[in-house]
Amino acid sequence: MAKVTVKFTSTIRQENEQESFAKQAVGELKQAGAITRVSYLEDDQIPVKILIKDNDVIIRRQTDEQNYSQLHFRLGEQQACRYVAAGYQMDLTSTTNFLKFSTKNNGSQELRIEYDLFSGLYLIGNYTVTLIFT
Repeated sequence: MAKVTVKFTSTIRQENEQESFAKQAVGELKQAGAITRVSYLEDDQIPVKILIKDNDVIIRRQTDEQNYSQLHFRLGEQQACRYVAAGYQMDLTSTTNFLKFSTKNNGSQELRIEYDLFSGLYLIGNYTVTLIFT
């Protein structure tokens, strides 16, 4: 695995409100054929693992078995997602509107995902996530 710097930016739109934030961490990136795996510690304490393959991405954040989230994205499709907090599970659905994993001229790699997150028929929010691996 190669050491990388992970730059994470996210914009969340819920009803008439919007919030953006950015974070940075040191992680590891491993590529095997068309599959890329990235792992890092968010805020130096929350393990994050990302699996990237042809227009298909899974992001898992997990502190323990009682507290984790798993988001699944496939371009143009709905995918089952899950949040578990203090052992209570909430099943969600993501609809991926845009998904692109590319290599930039400077050699860094960028993953950009735009998606809507639903609980049943209720729209929780619209999300844009960009991760840059250098």
